[in-house]
Amino acid sequence: MSAEFVIFAPLSVIAAGGTLAAMAWVALRCPALAMLYFFPLFAFAGRLVSVLYVDLFGPIFSEQLEAEIGPGVAAVPIAISQGLVIAAMLFSFRGRRVQRLLEATLPVLPPGTPVRISNLAFWSAVLFMVGLWIELVVRGPIPLFAAMERYDYTQQYGGPLHVRLIEWGNMLAFQLGLFFVAPVLSGKSFDRRFAFLFATMLFYLFLVGHRFSSFYASTSFFLIPIGAVLFIEQVSSRSEDKLSGASVFRKVGIAGGVLLVMTAMALAYSYVFVRGFEGTTLASKLSQRLLVQQGEMWWATFERVFVRGTWDGALAFHKLFIDPFDPTRNSTMQFLMEQALPLERAHFILQQGSAYTGGWPELCFELGGPIGGFLLVLLSAIAFSEFMFLLTRCIVQERFVTCVFLTPLLYAMSIGVVTGMANSFIQWTFAAKIAVALIVYVTEDSWRSSMTPDPQPLRPIY
Repeated sequence: MSAEFVIFAPLSVIAAGGTLAAMAWVALRCPALAMLYFFPLFAFAGRLVSVLYVDLFGPIFSEQLEAEIGPGVAAVPIAISQGLVIAAMLFSFRGRRVQRLLEATLPVLPPGTPVRISNLAFWSAVLFMVGLWIELVVRGPIPLFAAMERYDYTQQYGGPLHVRLIEWGNMLAFQLGLFFVAPVLSGKSFDRRFAFLFATMLFYLFLVGHRFSSFYASTSFFLIPIGAVLFIEQVSSRSEDKLSGASVFRKVGIAGGVLLVMTAMALAYSYVFVRGFEGTTLASKLSQRLLVQQGEMWWATFERVFVRGTWDGALAFHKLFIDPFDPTRNSTMQFLMEQALPLERAHFILQQGSAYTGGWPELCFELGGPIGGFLLVLLSAIAFSEFMFLLTRCIVQERFVTCVFLTPLLYAMSIGVVTGMANSFIQWTFAAKIAVALIVYVTEDSWRSSMTPDPQPLRPIY
């Protein structure tokens, strides 16, 4: 055991342990807030454990990088970065601010209007789902039974509805979660019709060969509006009679257990039957997938920025925003792969439609270096948390139309803080989405104002 390991290993353990403990504290102290932030927090935990594993047990051979990584203290800066996101979350959702939100939230919609909106959303989703299943039956083999990769099915047999689901599935999951929990705002029970539609969507993804990443992302977006409403309900006195927190989260835990079993089955089927791994090869592949691949791209950035000091912010900016390999996809991961792999191999993998895991906070440190990177991390954390508070406000004030048009922005912001996808923010389409969301908000606010003598406009809450 080297002297460096004795000195630096405790630093990694303390930093990673502190951040993981903070996540556990949020989950235990305020599970609704953890549901609201489940998408980034789950990704953070997986990546942090992977980086800590490499720190403590390296050098470890990375199959994807074709190089050995670790040991070191790479867990320290990424743990601090994730801790800043948690701090921004707690600041945005601090007690006094939430209380002012409750005071500004008054019933506006006429009786029966939320029900009519929910019915319209339900039958629209049913129509889409029926078309999706008909398309699956008539267009070709079912991937689960044909041992076919999901990418091959999409390219060879996927119809227009299947492609729309793959592109917009997370946003659809958010809408289903929104209308599932919307009745709670009126003191009623959850609308289980939307839970059934969401389960149907997950089962479809299971049949067409999807596994962990799709289930995780879809479930995360489904949980966002549920977490927002439960958080507000628990803070207010309304939760005493209408919601039993322990009961709700117990049911969520049961549903999560079922989803975990389905995910494990999908992973096992993919690795054993589709890809043909077995024995020691299977164990090695799973070890790489769970303990190495989650953190390997951060390790490459850590070595460039903190160990060798060879980061180039100007080059990173050029490749991220001006001349990416494929401007239609996440330019951050393209740049990171170009830096970590031989250029031809990186481009070949990207051309196959694949990409490695990571992107944030790598993006921040590749642009800002070892000092400025933390500032960029803080700015991105604040922007994301303030957007999540705005979204929560629109949800609990039943601004359903505005929520629909905020969903694409939610997707971009969430993907940005997990994968570092920043080039979407400079596209004209992103500016158009912001403009449309503002127009829709103003229109909806005017409509709401016409129905109450004392309207509650969406003023900032500090």
